[in-house]
Formats: sequence, structure tokens, C-alpha cells
Amino acid sequence: MILAVEIVLLVIVIVLAFMALYIRDLMGAVIAFGAYSFIMCLIWAGMGAVDVAFTEAAVGAGVSTVFFISILLNTTRRIRFNPLDVSSKIFAAIVCIVVGYLLFLGISDFPEWGAVHSPVNKTVSPYFIENAYKDTKVPNIVTAVLADYRSFDTMFETCVVFIAVLGIFTILKRKESDEDNDQNEQPTSLVIKVAARFMVPFIQLFGLYVVAHGHHSPGGGFQGGVILGASLILIAMSYDIQFVQRYLSMNRMISLAALGVFIFAGWGLGPVFLGHSFLDYSAWAQVLPMDPIMARSHSMLIVEIGVALTVMCGMYGIYMSLVSDGGFKKGL
Repeated sequence: MILAVEIVLLVIVIVLAFMALYIRDLMGAVIAFGAYSFIMCLIWAGMGAVDVAFTEAAVGAGVSTVFFISILLNTTRRIRFNPLDVSSKIFAAIVCIVVGYLLFLGISDFPEWGAVHSPVNKTVSPYFIENAYKDTKVPNIVTAVLADYRSFDTMFETCVVFIAVLGIFTILKRKESDEDNDQNEQPTSLVIKVAARFMVPFIQLFGLYVVAHGHHSPGGGFQGGVILGASLILIAMSYDIQFVQRYLSMNRMISLAALGVFIFAGWGLGPVFLGHSFLDYSAWAQVLPMDPIMARSHSMLIVEIGVALTVMCGMYGIYMSLVSDGGFKKGL
């Protein structure tokens, strides 16, 4: 990316960050935060990290903004003045300055950007670049690293998403007596309903494409799962929560999210019974009609499906819990 453009984007990101902290209108702060995430997408794309840019667009600028608006539905829109705010902000500023200073001290010990003789560029990166396709027949190195070489870490990241949904559901879940006091939603505009019915199938088709084609292009289970979850959120916003609950209740959503984790962990546990290491996908060649390399390649698609299922249900579950304040009766 051109240096002048990078500097402009950096300045815009800093300005938006301070705006999000300074504005007392929470809706305005949410909009500033969404714009911040969008500019970060451009920065990641300019750095060549297209997968990260994809995730930032789907999660940061997209779903997270919806989550914040859902929270505002159940709280006040403007921040009330609190004398303790000044002292807390001063304390937070001091902590940020100290931590930032320590981070800059750590950066000074790092090798120069792109240095040939640095440990990363000398050992780790060349191995992935030279051997990822040979080992997995997957041209997307990012997917090969996340779903194969580093699959143990990715599996527990999927577990974190599932645990986060359970935590939000448990904290916000209200008793039946409290839920009975909720009023039903007002009818939604017919135009919005028709538009949602038209857009949702295309959104879901694109989400499935991102999951299935993550081997060969930017994307994968996490990005595709967020897109699929966004399609469910769009249905809930266009109709009402009860409409979606008839097809995908919270209990069913939690079960499907858990199923996604079990798909990932179960497929990785299979090689153990075949005499190999945990998550060693090449072992499946002993029982499937394919060679070890293709076994690793196809296994990545299976575990990505598990990730997508957990993330999809996780995004949907978080939205439903936040927008309904745990009652699952009314919302946006």
C-alpha cells in the first residue's frame, strides 16, 4: 500500500477511536466504532492479510455493530455524567501510557520488518510457504495453518465461542414469570419482510461458499459462520423473535453449537483410535479411499464445517440473548 494512504488511514483510525470514547451519545459511539472497524478492514487488506480483513468486515464492522445496537435497546442511549468518570479515565489513560511504553520497549528488541535472518522469516514462514501445498493440497496457506498445522489451537478457539454463548445465555436468561410480562412485537413492515426473504437465501449461499471454498480463497469456517449467523439475525430483525424461535430455539441453538465443537474434536479424536496422534488427519487414509495428503485436505473441510456451525449458532445466540434481555420474547 502507498505510504501516504497508510498514513491517512492511520490518522482516520485514531480520530475514530477518540470519537468513540468521547461521544456521550452511545448510538453515535457505535457508529464511530463501526467506521473504525471498516477502516481497519482496508488496513488489513493493504497489508495483504485478506483473511483478517474478511473477518474484521464480518465481525467488527458487521455483527459487532448489531450487538451494540441490541444492547442499546435495553439501556439508555446517552451516558449519564458521573464524577468518578474523570478519575477513572485518568487512571485508564495512565495504564494505557505505561502499557504502551512497555510494548514499545518490547518492539525495539524485535528484528527489522522483513529481515531475512529473523527466526520467523528464516525457519517458520519458509516451511509453511514451501510445504503447505505439498502436505495438504490446500493452496490457501492461512487455512492450512489454522485448520491443520495449528488445529489444536483453532479447536479451543471454537470452544471459546461456545463457552461465550453459554455464559451470555446463563447470565441473561430470565425466569418464565419474568418472560410472561413481555409484550409481543409490533408487526414488521411488509417491505422489510419481502426484502429479507429475497436477500437471506443469497446471503446463506455465499456463507456456504465461503465455508466450502476457504481452502482456495480467503474465508473458512469462522468467516462463513459469521455470514450464516448474520442471515439468521436478519430474519429475526425483519420478522420477530418468536418467528425465528419456532424454527431455531435457544435450546436447539446451543445443541447445534455443541455439535460443531464435537465435529471438530471428534474428527480429530478419530486418528487416536487408528494409532496416530490427536488431530493427525492423515490417519484417516487407513479407512478412507484416499492418500494421507488428501485425507488432510478433506479433513480441513470437515472441521471448518464444525467451526462454521458453532460460530453461526454463537452469533445468533448472542444476538437473541442481548436484544431480548434474556427473555426471548421481544427485540429489534
